[in-house]
Parts: sequence; C-alpha cells; structure tokens
Amino acid sequence: SSMHLLNGYDGEHGVLHDFGGDGPPVLLTHGNGLNAGMWTTVLPVLQRHRRCFGLDFRGHGASRVVTPPLDVDRSHLVTEVLEAVTTIDQGPIDAVGHSLGGATLLRSELENPGTFRRLWLFEPVMVPEGHERPNGDHPLVLAARRRRNEFPSLESFVERLCSKPPYSECEDAAVWGYATLGTQETSTGVSLTCSGDIEARIFGTGTATDFLALSSVKTPTVVARGELVGTGNELPPAMAEPIASHLGEGKLVQMEGLTHFGPMEHGRRVGEAILAHLLA
Repeated sequence: SSMHLLNGYDGEHGVLHDFGGDGPPVLLTHGNGLNAGMWTTVLPVLQRHRRCFGLDFRGHGASRVVTPPLDVDRSHLVTEVLEAVTTIDQGPIDAVGHSLGGATLLRSELENPGTFRRLWLFEPVMVPEGHERPNGDHPLVLAARRRRNEFPSLESFVERLCSKPPYSECEDAAVWGYATLGTQETSTGVSLTCSGDIEARIFGTGTATDFLALSSVKTPTVVARGELVGTGNELPPAMAEPIASHLGEGKLVQMEGLTHFGPMEHGRRVGEAILAHLLA
C-alpha cells in the first residue's frame, strides 16, 4: 500500500495508507495502541466494493514521533481524521472505526456535520457526563505503562502477543498486520512504534461526552458490539447501546462470540457486517 503523511499543526503527523480496492472510498480507524494493520483480515471483504484507506493516528503504526513527548490531546486525532478525508475525497465519505477510532469519527462528525456519508463503529469508547473517569490506577493504564517496548525480532513479538488474550483469540494474519505496522527495526531487534506511555497517556485524555448532543448526528450509523466482555474493560460494550440510541440515525448490532477485539477475531464476519450497512 502507499502511505501519505498527514501533517499536524504542531509538526507531528498521522499516516494515511491506501490499501486499494474497487469502488467509493472508505476510511478505517483503529483503537488506542493499535494501527491500521488491525483491519488486515477485514480488508479483502471490503476491497471487493470499496477502495480502502487506513489511518494511523499520531504515535501509532507507521507514524513516527518528531518531538517527544507527543501531544496526544484528542483534538489532534480529529484533525487527522479531517485531513485524511480531505486527502481521500472532498466527501462525504464512508468510515469505519474501532474503539478510540470510532469515538474519534463520531466526534469529527459531531463537530463537522456532513463529513461522513455512513459510519460503522465497533464498540466506540465514549463515556457519558457524570461517569467517573478512570484515574492513573486503572488496570488498562497500568498494563500499558508496564508494556514491554523492545523485542529481539518481529517473530518473537508476534509469538508473545499470541500466547495470551486478547491476541490469542485473534486471527494470525490480523496480529501480524498490527505487529508489522506497529514495530520498527532497532540495532537489537524491534521496538514498538506506539510505546506503552503513549497508549497510557491517550487513555488518560478521555473527556466526557454529552450523549444528548449525539442526536444532532444524522449520518446513518451502526454501533456494533461483541457479546463477550474481555478482561479489565467492561465499558466499551456497555456504552454501545446508549450511544446507538442517542444518535440521530443510530442502530445497535450485536455480534455473537466476539470481544472488544472483534475486527481482529473474525475479519470476514466483520467485513460482511460493514458492507451490509455501507451498501444498504
């Protein structure tokens, strides 16, 4: 695939991947700590009807931090989404998002109505006003801060990922896709391009959303959720129904047997569910 740098106002950048395919464009966004490679097993299904573009947010995937520490304010992620849309097409275009990526697509549409034609979001992570924000002791923050950043090889990193959930439940090709975009070569092996520190800091930048404001989003939107709750984070599946019901044109889709990492667990099923909405 070809890559295009999306320049931010502060000298940092996201990366847009053109994965190819036939038909109108669709933009795919990823969850915190992941990258566009997470969609590897979904792409073949979509590419029959859509030209697929994947966005790596700043600090993720093929993006490289220019001046550490990276500013991870979520408004930058919205800017990167809007730059990606402008680079692809003047819009409105279709978009697909997972977790943080899904929430960022919704925020982009909320603040810039008419950006998207249709949206398909897998467990977008948004918290309603009045919900207690996790502090620095949240299990996901602690896990990210403890994350190992250096491995002797790409193979050893993939082996380590596949040894335990969530990635042990994912398709091998999806894990390889994420790992390949998510590592860079070093003199001693590979290191993660998205450090645990960046992931932890993004996790801590979440702000509450006024769910009542979601009624202004008129883009036909599917909010999909798995039925299996993974360890440490019950919030994403629990928020799917309230988000869907507050949207102006929202619809909840339950997907049996999937966890929060559903798009990496069953690419064909997820791809077909996406197409059912985009082609409707």
